[in-house]
Amino acid sequence: MKKIIWIALLLCLVLNVSAELVDKIVARVGSEIILLSELERQIAQMRTANISEDLLEASEVLQHMVDQKLMVQKAREMDIKVDEDAIKKHAERYVQQIRAQYPSEADFQNDLAKMKFTQRDLEHFFAEQITENVLSEQLMDQYISKEVTISDAEMLSYYEATKDSMAVKPVTWELRMILREVKASEETGIAARETIDAIQARLAAGEDFAELASSQSDCPSSQQGGDLGYFKRGMMVKPFEDAAFALGIGEISPVVESQFGYHIIKVTDIRGEEVRASHILKTVEAGEADEEREMALMQSIRERILSGESFADLAAEYSTDPASAKDGGLIGEFSEAEFPELFAAPIMSSPVGIPTEVLKNEGLIYIFLRDKEIASRVYSFEEVKEQLKGFLTQSKTLEAYDAWIEEAKQDSFIEISL
Repeated sequence: MKKIIWIALLLCLVLNVSAELVDKIVARVGSEIILLSELERQIAQMRTANISEDLLEASEVLQHMVDQKLMVQKAREMDIKVDEDAIKKHAERYVQQIRAQYPSEADFQNDLAKMKFTQRDLEHFFAEQITENVLSEQLMDQYISKEVTISDAEMLSYYEATKDSMAVKPVTWELRMILREVKASEETGIAARETIDAIQARLAAGEDFAELASSQSDCPSSQQGGDLGYFKRGMMVKPFEDAAFALGIGEISPVVESQFGYHIIKVTDIRGEEVRASHILKTVEAGEADEEREMALMQSIRERILSGESFADLAAEYSTDPASAKDGGLIGEFSEAEFPELFAAPIMSSPVGIPTEVLKNEGLIYIFLRDKEIASRVYSFEEVKEQLKGFLTQSKTLEAYDAWIEEAKQDSFIEISL
């Protein structure tokens, strides 16, 4: 059974020229040649990659192949090395990916045979292609790209010359936020501690650890009677680890507090540097009452803003997002399209200077404010500086590449007979 991907691949890669095709040399680069069949395969490969037909002119594709071969030759002359073992393994993995498209090994081998190709041929071809690409990339990195530098003065000059033709930045707003995370209250923590203390008392009275873990623990390990298996130091959170490694076989720890809640630990075996332990966990999680408390607080904060108090001052006092709280809740400048998708509608429906309704999502509670409207304008230099650097670097690298290729051609024998 032929796969479409395989047919397309072999159209591009098959090296055996059929008896009906009269092949010929279309270019010589030093001691190497490029055949018409290779050129046709390259064009077919580019076409299957959806390259525009405007770029598939045979003479242009051939010139690119000549340049590529010249780069590889120069890279070898400069003694640029490649990791042949890594390339071989990469080529083998790629062939295996193609093989995986087939329902059976027989189907895969049948298609290879019909195209007069072997798996070794395919692996060798891919290895050659990868090697050429790696050599070219290393040559670019070591002898061409590294010579390209872009100064701030160049970027500023280009910006001044082209800023009037740049895309215009849309209307934006400074966006402020007050964020509260719903956390377990002190009362919730006390209740969890009282529960774990009661379980420890039951253990002290002789109840079975595994049975209590199965019925009382909040950890998924409860399904295994609390068993966590073997572990070494560094695999558990530190309070849990310190307590577990301090126990002997069969010993039970006092209550241990960690970021996950309260634990009681029992060591069941020690094997070299590993211990095997079970535990009973009572988590300290926010409940409905905790969410209601935070919602009420945020509603009161919103009322204070509407009464004239400063959003920035209230954000600094109440927001649990430290990065924005220190800036009065300011999280940045956004256009309508850049607002967080989940909250874009309520943010835009609230007038500038008026806080949104209290919003919540996945244990977090928010109030947003469009604080200042900034008119549509040309992007400032600082806003586009990085994009300018990338564009100018690419442009100068292409210029350096063209200059290097032209110089290399002067020192090499090249003949094109298409």
